[in-house]
Amino acid sequence: MESTVVRTSDSSTDKYFYLKWINSLLKTNFKNVEEMGSGACHCQMMDCVFPGSIDMSKVKFDAQSEDDCKHNFRLLHEAFSTNGITKKIPVEKLIKGDFNSNIKFLKWFKGFYAENVKSNDYDAVKARDSCDISPILVSPKSERSKESDTEENSKTTKRFPYSEKWNDVFAWAERSSRGDNYTYCSSCGTDLSTINKGFFELKRHVETTKHRKRAAKKRCGARTQVTESLPCSDEAVQFIYNHCYTGSAKGQQGYRHFARCKLGSQYPKDIISACENTPYCLYIYGGVPVGKGEAVSVLLVGFFDVEASSRCIRFLDALQAGDGAGDQSAAAVVGSLKKFGLSTDNLAAVYLTGNGSATEEICSKLRELNANIVTLGGLYTIADAACRAAIKELSNQVQELMVDLHEHYSACSTKNENLKDLFDSDVSNDSASLHTNTSCFRVCLLVTKILEMWTDLTLYFSSCNEDEKTKSICSQLNDPKVKAMFMFLQQALEPLHSFQRKTQEASGTNIELILEEANSLISIYTSYFLSPQAADRFLIERDVQILKNKNFHLPSSELCLGKKTVEDFLKTSEAAEALPLLQEDVLSFYIALTGCIAEELPLNDSVLKGIAQLLNSQSRLKVTEETVGELGTKLGICNFPEEVKQLTNEFLEYQKAQEGEAEDGGKGSAAVVSLENILNDTKPASIFRKLLLILLSFPCPPLDAQQVFTQALENDHVCGVSDSEALTESELDVTSDTFSDSSKNYQVRTRGKRSMLNARDDHNHLLNLWSLAGMKEVLKYIKTYSVESMESYAVSQGTIRGNFGWESSLRQKPKTRTVFQAGDNTWSKPVGLDKDSKNELGSQDDVVGDGKGFLTGVLVWGKVKGFNWWPGMVVPWKTKCAPVGMRRVEWFGDGMFSEVYTEGLTPFAAFTRCFCKNSFASLPIYKKAIYQILELAGERCGKSFPEAQGNEEKELKLMLDWAFEGFLPTGPDGFIPVDSSPHGQSSDSTLSDVPPPAKRKYVLKNKGNVPAIIYNKESIIEGVKEKGKTIEDFCLSCGSTDIDVQHPLFKGGLCLRCKANFTETLYRYDDDGYQSYCTICCAGLEVILCGNPSCCRCYCKDCLNILVGPETFDKLKDVDPWSCYICKPSQCEGNLKLRADWSVKVQDFFVNNSAMEFEPHRVYPSISADQRRPMKVLSLFDGIATGYLVLKDLGLKIERYIASEICDDSIAVGMVKHEGKIEYVNDVRTITRKHLAEWGPFDLLIGGSPCNDLSMVNPLRKGLFEGTGRLFFEFYRILTLLRPKEDDNRPFFWLFENVVFMSANDKSDICRFLECNPILIDAIKVSPAHRARYFWGNLPGMNRPLATSLDDKVTLQDCLESGRQAKFDKVRTITTKSNSIRQGKMGPLPVDMNGKEDYLWCTEMEQIFGFPKHYTDVNNMGRMQRQKVLGRSWSVPVIRHLFAPLKDYFECE
Repeated sequence: MESTVVRTSDSSTDKYFYLKWINSLLKTNFKNVEEMGSGACHCQMMDCVFPGSIDMSKVKFDAQSEDDCKHNFRLLHEAFSTNGITKKIPVEKLIKGDFNSNIKFLKWFKGFYAENVKSNDYDAVKARDSCDISPILVSPKSERSKESDTEENSKTTKRFPYSEKWNDVFAWAERSSRGDNYTYCSSCGTDLSTINKGFFELKRHVETTKHRKRAAKKRCGARTQVTESLPCSDEAVQFIYNHCYTGSAKGQQGYRHFARCKLGSQYPKDIISACENTPYCLYIYGGVPVGKGEAVSVLLVGFFDVEASSRCIRFLDALQAGDGAGDQSAAAVVGSLKKFGLSTDNLAAVYLTGNGSATEEICSKLRELNANIVTLGGLYTIADAACRAAIKELSNQVQELMVDLHEHYSACSTKNENLKDLFDSDVSNDSASLHTNTSCFRVCLLVTKILEMWTDLTLYFSSCNEDEKTKSICSQLNDPKVKAMFMFLQQALEPLHSFQRKTQEASGTNIELILEEANSLISIYTSYFLSPQAADRFLIERDVQILKNKNFHLPSSELCLGKKTVEDFLKTSEAAEALPLLQEDVLSFYIALTGCIAEELPLNDSVLKGIAQLLNSQSRLKVTEETVGELGTKLGICNFPEEVKQLTNEFLEYQKAQEGEAEDGGKGSAAVVSLENILNDTKPASIFRKLLLILLSFPCPPLDAQQVFTQALENDHVCGVSDSEALTESELDVTSDTFSDSSKNYQVRTRGKRSMLNARDDHNHLLNLWSLAGMKEVLKYIKTYSVESMESYAVSQGTIRGNFGWESSLRQKPKTRTVFQAGDNTWSKPVGLDKDSKNELGSQDDVVGDGKGFLTGVLVWGKVKGFNWWPGMVVPWKTKCAPVGMRRVEWFGDGMFSEVYTEGLTPFAAFTRCFCKNSFASLPIYKKAIYQILELAGERCGKSFPEAQGNEEKELKLMLDWAFEGFLPTGPDGFIPVDSSPHGQSSDSTLSDVPPPAKRKYVLKNKGNVPAIIYNKESIIEGVKEKGKTIEDFCLSCGSTDIDVQHPLFKGGLCLRCKANFTETLYRYDDDGYQSYCTICCAGLEVILCGNPSCCRCYCKDCLNILVGPETFDKLKDVDPWSCYICKPSQCEGNLKLRADWSVKVQDFFVNNSAMEFEPHRVYPSISADQRRPMKVLSLFDGIATGYLVLKDLGLKIERYIASEICDDSIAVGMVKHEGKIEYVNDVRTITRKHLAEWGPFDLLIGGSPCNDLSMVNPLRKGLFEGTGRLFFEFYRILTLLRPKEDDNRPFFWLFENVVFMSANDKSDICRFLECNPILIDAIKVSPAHRARYFWGNLPGMNRPLATSLDDKVTLQDCLESGRQAKFDKVRTITTKSNSIRQGKMGPLPVDMNGKEDYLWCTEMEQIFGFPKHYTDVNNMGRMQRQKVLGRSWSVPVIRHLFAPLKDYFECE
């Protein structure tokens, strides 16, 4: 506030002056300033300055405990904030009785009082209601009292004179000239008083900011000469500092120190040495920002490190991004290579980002140095370039519609929901460049979204104000040719879109798949419009004239327009005359797209195919010598016929060696030994070796700039600076953050320290190949490592900071074990785990010891999709061997497991950096996880918290204090497990610190003679004929005899695998309204549909021909209409027999299919009528008050109904239709424990969180842990707060609802949190529309069968207005989309009126859902608005069925 003037007094008077002043003002009797640490006197001083700013009745004047004191200071802090006072309150020091802090704060208050108080008529005693302010009892003595008492206590206190042993631990600890009572710090140049605390004082001092900074400065001075010799440019130093450093140190010298640490002490010698002997790839990323308006071009080199058996990317230099011509940039790149002395003879490939003349000029200059360089930048931008080139050839109407829609959205003040979904986050704001600058991925997404909402867009623009632009858009939307073009685009761009997804998602382990996909793109698109002969010719010649030659084109009738759906649409739309024009546009589209792909591909068809085969372990031995020879020639390895011959001979020798190993059981050959000698030469003469290394040096995804920069600057292959040399971030700057919750501010000091590893010393990386697993034998052929040489190297272990790209590691349940019984077998005796057999069996010991740290039992932080860092513990693998560089992590809080790369893990010691205060405050499961891991860490460290006295909340606060202070006194070393070796197996429990011994392994005799059992559906025919066998003994989906459950619909069973598939797909429907898969097996490629309009089931060809009888499928195709086996059970023949109780069985099937068992819900006995009382209800995500409507219809008396809802239209319906009796509280996330205590206690909690990100119908769904899916946890949070305690007998009921068609993982997660399994209810039984939903809850009788009442309108005709005729008895699920009214994507509308099809009216939809007529007719809402609020609501008959038993518990009207 502006009127508040705060001026700190400059008086040098002693403490007695201030004590006298405060005692006079507040009528107190303090003897020392330390006694004022309770905060009560400060609160009253604030009340004196600003009367009423603090509620004095809340001040605890007799405060002695820490919590009471903090309560008072919290009141003071709130008063400061209210009045605009920014003074910080040193709460911890004031409470602990620190003299300096107390006197300084009192001085400030004296000056604050003097400046703002003009009269002295404040009655302090009356203001605090005659309460006395109790002095706080200070346990630690102040500094002054300590000094005065030193001599008195010297006889009884143990003393610690200086010891030479201290210098062995701390090199800076020297003897002081002031005597043995002190220790001299040579780093700080100060004497430390160590007589009282001795070694503990030194440990305290070494952690201080002052010592750390001065020690760092001293080391900086010792290395100035080394740093100044850094050969990279100033731009490189600036880039490294901006990209990696998060501190605040300034100055060029500090930048260069940090750059030296990041690059390693061997830079650039190690890079030059590698590039002299190994083919390498040059990466050039242009336009990388390094500051305000500044950008650089970053140069990296990538090569395959044979010793480490991994692909390595290293930072080389950064160049100023000039504004001149491209030749300047090219000259700078060439100059940088010459400056570092890199040999261009070994430059195999170049990867460039950017566009314009600079990129072409750089490639041209580099080819002057080496004509055989392969430019691979275009390989990963093919999809975008081809998409842009092809769309330009289409009719202008397509481009104009996209641009016009975007312009309308940008200019319109009222945002349409459909247009918002279309453009809000996925497309550039520049309408003019909408179709030219967007990626293929975004174009495909845009086209798909426009098609999905075509009907809604047409309705919207038809109702808009009719200006010229709106008329134009409406005209285009009504033009069948335009829609046909969009339908064609959706189909035609799919191969391109699929390829782009692979390039973005792929890692180095499947680069050959990318090459194969790139090679197949031309084949796919040429087959769409060229004759087979012309297509083959174009693959070889790559002549664009072949594409344009009309003689080579397919006839118009054979031209691919997209699976005939486009032609059918034009015919049904009576626009067949537009087909020839569309075919012309399509032909131009294919020619431009194919030509662009051919131009962008860096190598021809045969070379790409050869590279893919050579990198693929499955096809490598099938490669011909001609293919290898061609590769050598095209890549410039072989310039003469003699060299080609040498290459092919070496390759044939390799093939023979591998074939010999396969025949001899893996024994080596002479060829392998000779090639090992070739590899050890300074300049290897093996041409085949060079070919492999060139291919392995090619860049592979992910190639995102930030990920590659992180890999290049935080790579395992960087030779690290030693601890004595390294200048870490903490040495440059020590920053502090503040963690705060409702009760405490934690001052967090971040000590970030990178640990760099020399991966060249880690020969266990031999198994960690960037390429395929099969590349091992190629490198083994080149060089064989003996066991002795492997053991001669020390394995470096350390912590590696998290890298980009690992956030996608999803938490998952452990996979269910599948047991196959292959008949009677004879087992040999256990094989001892001696040295030889261990290597033979490939035990876990060899693999986990990969030098990447994080052994079994280690506490870690890891990245979980949708969350910040999550705490976990490394646990043993459940398989024989573990993948190199990966760990199995059990997450605290929910006990889930993930397989995570070590780059995605961080030691738990980095607590201050990884702890997320927002998640701690909002996610109970995260808070639980923090409590569990700190509890375990405390047990390992021997740290206990008796002050908590069994209070978990207080114990958690104490543990957080301990963690933020660095886990003292033991530090992070204390919670390292006693035995963190990788051996053996252990329980999944988080309390299993030491794993049990390794399981003993057995060898199966005659393993090769054991036949594998392969099940198929055809085996059912013969199987049921066997004696004692029935159809119940076979899985109806796959024919397996390993039955897990009965099939819920037909007699027969389901195996475990088919059960999981059946669960997820039974309620999956296509756009035509029918099931996506067969009703019997939930699979099948060719199906026949039931002709009953009210049935949506289908049956596949295999099931009918095998289970019913041969050729049944073909016979039924001639039956019109055909009713299925559920509609007419009498049709069942052969082995297909409908269960008589199938409707009950399918309910039981979905009751407990989450593979989890839970304790039954608490059962509340019915309450006698005279003791029943009105109910209080809390409804989350209330919608249009369905819950309130049903409860009132049942006659239940409602004392209070509080609803959380954010949709204004839904709130308007509830307010108007229920006459303001519902209390709305808006966003559920704003509801706190305090609110619930004020509103409650509640008797019923209901809600159904939004299903947008859970429903598998949505291709862009984010799942339970992201987007709107997270709102489930708000329901769970409030449910946890409302649940009564064990001794509270008050009935409390709850109900949670969501969509059935969600992923099995999301469903299992919801079950685990709610601790129960759902029931499935489809409203089709009590209403005219399908609406299958899961319900979780503890309502009485939830599992009882759903029965139809006399009032339920169960057919569509019952709901229609007079004069309107229903075409169907039942309709599809009605959603918020207008197209859901149609019975299928392009199907008919459900109503006939005056001989024409018509949509459902709003009143009719209301009755389908069970609402009264005109229930949503409020606030002048239009048809679409009313359908949206109805589409998000519950079915009234279903909710009435669930709520009916509540009448036995609560008062009725």
